[in-house]
Amino acid sequence: MENTVFIADQGTRYGRKISDTFLANSFRVISTRVETSVKTENSDTNDSRLVSIKWNCFSPFSSKNIILGLRPHQDIKYNVIIFSSSSADKNTPLYLQNQSEIQKLLDYSLRSQILITHDLIAELSRQKSSYLFLVLENSESENPCRGFLKSFINSILADQDNLNVTVNAFEAGKETPEAFADYFYSTVQDKAIKSKGKWFRQFQMPSFLNSIPMPGSR
Repeated sequence: MENTVFIADQGTRYGRKISDTFLANSFRVISTRVETSVKTENSDTNDSRLVSIKWNCFSPFSSKNIILGLRPHQDIKYNVIIFSSSSADKNTPLYLQNQSEIQKLLDYSLRSQILITHDLIAELSRQKSSYLFLVLENSESENPCRGFLKSFINSILADQDNLNVTVNAFEAGKETPEAFADYFYSTVQDKAIKSKGKWFRQFQMPSFLNSIPMPGSR
């Protein structure tokens, strides 16, 4: 039986590369696809192991229907949610963008991603034997939504002991989406499935440096 990974959403900058990496390592990929201008990547693969599910991020019922549709797939090994806060206009501060673009960003980056996380955790907790990885993309521009999403992820990790699913998080840095996808795949396989409630980053300050006081600090 093939190992399967569920990815929401495959159309983001990092989601596309993560999907390609799992496919290259003989996984079957079930992924959501959001049709909105917020998205920046389009899939051009014809791999039969890639199953795409349309996700209407403007409907509060869409995420629940997606999660219910996963029940027949008993071979899902990993579940991945990509948290993206990229707006269509990357050169204009959020407060200067028109209302329609702000609404699209809030609907996708906040409401839809929170709802699908809520519904997926509820479903995985029912199964009591699954891995969930939350991936925070590196925003291409300053965006207040990213700070909120990071706090949202932190709240889930802090509540890990009350969940029946193993949850870890990854934060992308300055590396390319391709490099991050390779790091994500290898870390999931080698380390993350043995941990819970932990952040993983490809480039981190050595722990001993954290104890060294910086000039002007107390």
